[in-house]
Amino acid sequence: MSAASKIDALDALRIARRPEQKRTSGNSYRFALSIAVACALAAAGYALYVRGLGHVPVVETTVVSASQARQPGILLTGSGYVVTRHKYIIVGTKILGQIVEEPIEEGQRVKKGDLLARIDDRDYQAQLRQALADRDLAEANVRLWSAKAARQRELYASGVVSKDDFDTSENGMAVAEAALKRDEAAIDYARFQVSQCLIVSPIDGVVLQKYRELGDTINYGGQVQAGGGATDIAQLADTADMRAEVDINESDIAKVFLGMPAVVVPDAYPEARFDATLVKIYPEADRQKATVKVELQIRQPNLAMVKPEMSVKANFLEWRTGSKEQQRLFVPAKAILREGNESHTWVVRNGVAKRVSILRGSETENGVEVRDGLHDGDVLILAPPANLNDGQKVRAAVR
Repeated sequence: MSAASKIDALDALRIARRPEQKRTSGNSYRFALSIAVACALAAAGYALYVRGLGHVPVVETTVVSASQARQPGILLTGSGYVVTRHKYIIVGTKILGQIVEEPIEEGQRVKKGDLLARIDDRDYQAQLRQALADRDLAEANVRLWSAKAARQRELYASGVVSKDDFDTSENGMAVAEAALKRDEAAIDYARFQVSQCLIVSPIDGVVLQKYRELGDTINYGGQVQAGGGATDIAQLADTADMRAEVDINESDIAKVFLGMPAVVVPDAYPEARFDATLVKIYPEADRQKATVKVELQIRQPNLAMVKPEMSVKANFLEWRTGSKEQQRLFVPAKAILREGNESHTWVVRNGVAKRVSILRGSETENGVEVRDGLHDGDVLILAPPANLNDGQKVRAAVR
């Protein structure tokens, strides 16, 4: 092959680059121009968006959610202590003597009629026997004077004895009968003293405190524990009717009433819940604390948890009638505005604020119940601005 032929063959294999490079440079220019135009349009749109956003207020909102009212709402709470209906019963005796038996301890549960203590009764038994003997003697005297008076009555009627002898026999019979009554009364008193030697529980309850110990002598000059009298034996609590004595603010007294349901929670057992009923409202308020005392009767208390003088919390429940499955709406109190006797709130619908008149219900710790005007799923404005207008565009910020 000649040199000329080789050159022609190489030229045929050569790639023409210059025209393609020109086309590529043109495409890059057009692409860069498109990006610049898009950026300019985006910047202009953003500026318009920001400018328009400045005229739309941002409001804090929450979504209204209906709840199933299976449990009553809590109207108010109070704190207090566990007591019993009769407060605390101090059991004692009316006689003096030495304690020879005392089968009780603090915290022990007793039933009505159980022995608390026994006093040495030998002296009192002797007095009872003497009284019985005196009664027998008085009965004999009555029989004697009765027979004598009967004979004197017959003789006086026959004119054998004088009026003085007859009156003497009648008076002797009257004295004998009076002595018999006196001795019978002495027997009753002696038997009462013997009965006082056995001190038994008058109630079903628990022993809170013992004032005496085995071997102690009860007398008016002896020493006793603090809180006990000279003849007191023990202090009992009636566990058959356990109650919570609770203080509530006097400003809330209008919210409570007899028969009101409540739940009592011991401070020592915060997971425990005991149903209760308001059974007593004290007639006098505490001026210093600005509170009113009430009593809640605890239904079916667990005596292992509920003990006298324990601290408790009480949740007073709203009175509930009707179906337990009723839908209820509760909203925050700050979302409700009042004008006179009417109440209203604001909701966001389709991006604008709407004023809605509502019918208020009870106010609990869950919020204010709305019985009419709102629906489940409404977007509610919290703390509406004072200059908010009906139909004004707003931007919702959901809490």
